[in-house]
Amino acid sequence: MKSAPHRGKKPKHRSIEYQERLLNDYDDPAEHLEREPRLQLAREASLMAHGVVIKLKEMGLPEDLDNELAQLCTDLGDLWSAQKRLAEQFESFVDSDREWTRVGDQLVDLRASIDHIAWHMKNVRRPMTAITRYAYSQDQAEQEA
Repeated sequence: MKSAPHRGKKPKHRSIEYQERLLNDYDDPAEHLEREPRLQLAREASLMAHGVVIKLKEMGLPEDLDNELAQLCTDLGDLWSAQKRLAEQFESFVDSDREWTRVGDQLVDLRASIDHIAWHMKNVRRPMTAITRYAYSQDQAEQEA
Protein backbone atom coordinates (compact mmCIF):
# COMPACT_ATOMS: atom_id res chain seq x y z
CA MET A 1 0.00 0.00 0.00
CA LYS A 2 1.37 3.40 -0.96
CA SER A 3 1.65 6.03 1.71
CA ALA A 4 0.48 9.58 1.24
CA PRO A 5 3.04 11.86 -0.38
CA HIS A 6 5.25 13.76 2.03
CA ARG A 7 5.64 17.49 1.96
CA GLY A 8 8.44 18.61 -0.26
CA LYS A 9 8.05 15.67 -2.62
CA LYS A 10 6.65 16.37 -6.02
CA PRO A 11 3.27 14.61 -6.35
CA LYS A 12 2.80 12.19 -9.21
CA HIS A 13 0.49 13.65 -11.81
CA ARG A 14 -0.87 12.44 -15.10
CA SER A 15 1.31 10.45 -17.41
CA ILE A 16 4.25 12.03 -19.20
CA GLU A 17 2.54 11.32 -22.52
CA TYR A 18 -0.59 13.14 -21.41
CA GLN A 19 1.40 16.14 -20.17
CA GLU A 20 3.39 16.25 -23.40
CA ARG A 21 0.16 16.11 -25.39
CA LEU A 22 -1.12 19.11 -23.47
CA LEU A 23 2.08 21.04 -24.08
CA ASN A 24 2.27 20.08 -27.74
CA ASP A 25 -1.33 21.15 -28.33
CA TYR A 26 -0.17 24.75 -28.28
CA ASP A 27 2.06 24.11 -31.27
CA ASP A 28 -0.44 21.93 -33.10
CA PRO A 29 -1.84 23.66 -36.19
CA ALA A 30 -5.06 21.67 -35.80
CA GLU A 31 -5.56 22.93 -32.24
CA HIS A 32 -8.55 25.02 -33.28
CA LEU A 33 -10.37 21.90 -34.44
CA GLU A 34 -10.47 20.57 -30.89
CA ARG A 35 -11.31 23.91 -29.28
CA GLU A 36 -13.98 24.94 -31.77
CA PRO A 37 -16.61 22.52 -30.37
CA ARG A 38 -15.97 23.90 -26.86
CA LEU A 39 -16.43 27.43 -28.15
CA GLN A 40 -19.66 26.39 -29.83
CA LEU A 41 -20.84 24.73 -26.62
CA ALA A 42 -20.06 27.92 -24.68
CA ARG A 43 -22.10 29.94 -27.17
CA GLU A 44 -25.01 27.53 -26.86
CA ALA A 45 -24.84 27.64 -23.04
CA SER A 46 -24.87 31.42 -23.19
CA LEU A 47 -27.96 31.35 -25.39
CA MET A 48 -29.68 28.95 -23.01
CA ALA A 49 -28.87 31.18 -20.03
CA HIS A 50 -30.06 34.25 -21.93
CA GLY A 51 -33.29 32.42 -22.71
CA VAL A 52 -33.94 32.06 -18.97
CA VAL A 53 -33.47 35.81 -18.47
CA ILE A 54 -35.73 36.72 -21.38
CA LYS A 55 -38.50 34.33 -20.35
CA LEU A 56 -38.62 35.42 -16.72
CA LYS A 57 -38.26 39.14 -17.45
CA GLU A 58 -41.01 38.98 -20.07
CA MET A 59 -43.21 37.29 -17.47
CA GLY A 60 -42.63 40.25 -15.13
CA LEU A 61 -39.95 39.06 -12.72
CA PRO A 62 -39.21 42.14 -10.58
CA GLU A 63 -35.83 43.88 -10.41
CA ASP A 64 -35.38 42.94 -6.75
CA LEU A 65 -34.83 39.36 -7.95
CA ASP A 66 -32.21 40.33 -10.56
CA ASN A 67 -29.32 38.94 -8.48
CA GLU A 68 -31.11 35.62 -8.10
CA LEU A 69 -31.96 35.65 -11.80
CA ALA A 70 -28.33 36.25 -12.75
CA GLN A 71 -27.21 33.36 -10.55
CA LEU A 72 -29.98 31.09 -11.79
CA CYS A 73 -29.36 31.66 -15.48
CA THR A 74 -25.59 31.30 -15.06
CA ASP A 75 -25.86 28.05 -13.13
CA LEU A 76 -28.51 26.57 -15.41
CA GLY A 77 -26.50 27.46 -18.50
CA ASP A 78 -23.37 25.94 -16.99
CA LEU A 79 -25.24 22.82 -15.89
CA TRP A 80 -26.66 22.42 -19.37
CA SER A 81 -23.24 22.61 -21.01
CA ALA A 82 -21.54 20.55 -18.29
CA GLN A 83 -23.96 17.65 -18.72
CA LYS A 84 -23.31 17.67 -22.46
CA ARG A 85 -19.55 17.67 -21.83
CA LEU A 86 -19.90 14.86 -19.27
CA ALA A 87 -21.83 12.75 -21.80
CA GLU A 88 -19.08 13.29 -24.38
CA GLN A 89 -16.38 12.35 -21.87
CA PHE A 90 -18.29 9.25 -20.82
CA GLU A 91 -18.72 8.08 -24.40
CA SER A 92 -15.04 8.73 -25.06
CA PHE A 93 -14.12 6.74 -21.95
CA VAL A 94 -16.22 3.74 -22.97
CA ASP A 95 -14.95 3.79 -26.56
CA SER A 96 -11.26 4.44 -25.81
CA ASP A 97 -8.30 2.11 -25.94
CA ARG A 98 -7.72 -0.27 -23.06
CA GLU A 99 -4.66 1.51 -21.78
CA TRP A 100 -4.44 2.12 -18.02
CA THR A 101 -2.87 5.55 -18.31
CA ARG A 102 -5.62 6.66 -20.68
CA VAL A 103 -8.26 5.21 -18.34
CA GLY A 104 -6.76 7.12 -15.42
CA ASP A 105 -6.66 10.37 -17.38
CA GLN A 106 -10.25 9.97 -18.49
CA LEU A 107 -11.47 9.15 -14.99
CA VAL A 108 -9.77 12.31 -13.70
CA ASP A 109 -11.53 14.30 -16.42
CA LEU A 110 -14.88 12.69 -15.58
CA ARG A 111 -14.38 13.45 -11.89
CA ALA A 112 -13.59 17.10 -12.66
CA SER A 113 -16.79 17.39 -14.69
CA ILE A 114 -18.84 15.71 -11.98
CA ASP A 115 -17.37 18.01 -9.33
CA HIS A 116 -18.18 21.01 -11.55
CA ILE A 117 -21.77 19.83 -11.92
CA ALA A 118 -22.06 19.20 -8.17
CA TRP A 119 -20.89 22.74 -7.43
CA HIS A 120 -23.51 24.25 -9.73
CA MET A 121 -26.22 21.95 -8.38
CA LYS A 122 -25.53 23.21 -4.87
CA ASN A 123 -25.15 26.83 -5.97
CA VAL A 124 -28.37 26.98 -8.00
CA ARG A 125 -30.68 25.99 -5.14
CA ARG A 126 -30.95 29.35 -3.34
CA PRO A 127 -31.79 31.49 -6.38
CA MET A 128 -34.04 28.79 -7.79
CA THR A 129 -35.96 28.60 -4.52
CA ALA A 130 -36.40 32.39 -4.39
CA ILE A 131 -37.71 32.57 -7.94
CA THR A 132 -39.88 29.49 -7.45
CA ARG A 133 -41.51 31.11 -4.40
CA TYR A 134 -42.13 34.25 -6.41
CA ALA A 135 -43.67 32.20 -9.24
CA TYR A 136 -46.09 30.44 -6.88
CA SER A 137 -46.97 33.71 -5.15
CA GLN A 138 -47.81 35.25 -8.53
CA ASP A 139 -49.94 32.26 -9.46
CA GLN A 140 -51.80 32.47 -6.17
CA ALA A 141 -52.34 36.23 -6.61
CA GLU A 142 -53.75 35.65 -10.11
CA GLN A 143 -56.13 32.98 -8.84
CA GLU A 144 -57.38 35.22 -6.04
CA ALA A 145 -57.96 38.15 -8.40
